[in-house]
Amino acid sequence: MNDRFKIAIKNSDLSTQKVAESIGLKANTLRKALLRNSLNDGYLILIEQNCGISRKWLKDGVKPIFVDSKENIIKRLIEQNTLEALDKFEKEKIIAYILLKEAEFLKIPAFQSLIDKIKVSAKISDIINRK
Repeated sequence: MNDRFKIAIKNSDLSTQKVAESIGLKANTLRKALLRNSLNDGYLILIEQNCGISRKWLKDGVKPIFVDSKENIIKRLIEQNTLEALDKFEKEKIIAYILLKEAEFLKIPAFQSLIDKIKVSAKISDIINRK
């Protein structure tokens, strides 16, 4: 269990301290339990829920090492469904809607970044075309 935990930590932005704190233990207590293979299922479930490290990986070495959090799964489904819905619309209608609701879209950081990239691209095109 300890070796598998080390692999998970090495492949993430987690530390033993962060994992221990997320389940209400001291880092040293967690280390000792891992060395003795005595971390109970309750703590394994908490580690999976709070840190995304699979309890099956920690307990039995069954991959994947990490599991998706519920939040990531929901975000992925929303994104996928949104893109599928947008593909059904005429692109001109999407652009018209964005232009009508520009103030709201500009509040979204990703959209603002896209607009900035388009403006830079337009400036570069103008320079190349000597406008």
